[in-house]
Amino acid sequence: MYLLYFLKNMIRAGLKRKGISLVFAYLALLLISSLLIKLVEPFDSALTHFDQALWWSIVTSTTVGYGDLFPVSNQGKVVAVLLPMFMGIGLGAAFITHVASLLIERKDKKMHGEKKYTGKRHILLVGSTDETEQLVEEIKKDETYTDQDIVLAADIPRHPFPDLDNVFFVKGPPDTRHTLNKANIKEAAQIIIHTGNDEGSLFALINALKLKNRACEITVRCISTQSLDTFSSVQGDFQIIMQMTAEMMVQAMQDKVHIPLQILLKNDAAEEIYYMVVPKTIPDFTWWSLHDYFKEKYNHLTFAMQTVDKKVIVNPSKEEMVSKGDGIWLIAQKRPINIAWPP
Repeated sequence: MYLLYFLKNMIRAGLKRKGISLVFAYLALLLISSLLIKLVEPFDSALTHFDQALWWSIVTSTTVGYGDLFPVSNQGKVVAVLLPMFMGIGLGAAFITHVASLLIERKDKKMHGEKKYTGKRHILLVGSTDETEQLVEEIKKDETYTDQDIVLAADIPRHPFPDLDNVFFVKGPPDTRHTLNKANIKEAAQIIIHTGNDEGSLFALINALKLKNRACEITVRCISTQSLDTFSSVQGDFQIIMQMTAEMMVQAMQDKVHIPLQILLKNDAAEEIYYMVVPKTIPDFTWWSLHDYFKEKYNHLTFAMQTVDKKVIVNPSKEEMVSKGDGIWLIAQKRPINIAWPP
C-alpha cells in the first residue's frame, strides 16, 4: 500500500515538475519490481537472479514481453500485474506525454518569439516590413552568410518564416533595449534596421549603437530624405541607406555599394544619372569607342545601354556594337545636350 502511494506521488511530482522525476520514478519501479520478483519467486526460477529479474522488469514494463522469462508463482504474478505491467505502462505514458508537451511548448514559444536567442555571429534584422521575406531570401542566397543564423526582432504575432532553416524570431518592439537584448544583440555580427518608419528606426539605431559589440556593423534604412540629417547627427559607426530593393540592401550591407548611389540620388549632388538616345548610326562604333569618346571629350561616364529591342545591358562588353536608337545611361555633372557625335 505504501509502495503504491509512493509511486503515485512520484508520477504526480514528475508531471508537475520535471521529466527527470519520471525517469527516477521509472528506475525506482524497475529496481523495486526486480527485487520483489526475486524474493517471491521459487529458488529454481530464473527470476531469482537479479540480472534476469531486471531484464524481465524492463521488457514487461515496456510491453515488449518476449516471453523468455515469466513468474511461475502466484505472488510473482501479482507483482508483475501491479508493478511492471500496470505502473510501468502508466509511467511510460506519463513520460511520453510530458516529453510531447515539452516539445509542443518549445515549438509554440519559438513560433510566438518568446524564447531568447542565445547564438552568436548572427545577422539581426530589426523590424518587419512587406519586404522582410525577400530580404531574408536575398541574405540566404548570399554565400557569405551561408552558415550564419538570421534573427528577426519584430512586434508581430508569430514567426513569419517558421519553415526556413536558421531563421529565428524574437517578439517585441524592435526599437527597445529589451527586445534587442532578447535577440542577443551583443553577439550579432551584422544588424539591419528597417522598421518601416524613420522614427522607429532612429530609436532602434540609438539603442543598437549602445548595445552592440565593437566589430558589429549596422546598416539602417532611411525612408524619407528629410530624415537623413537627423540620422547623420547620431554619433556612432553605421551606414545609412535610402529606399532600395532587398537585393540592393544585402549588397549594400556586404559591398557598401549604396554610398555612391546615395550621392547620385541626392538632389544637390554634383553628379547625376542621365539617359540619352544615339541619334545616328556610326560605322564600327563599339561600346568601348563610345565610352572613351564621352569620357575624353565630355568627362561623362557611360555604364549601361538599352538596345532598340528594349534589352538593358549593364557594363556591356567592349565589342558591343552601338547603333542608332540605342539608349545610353551615363553619369554627368549636367544634362548632356548639344552632343557632337563622331562622324
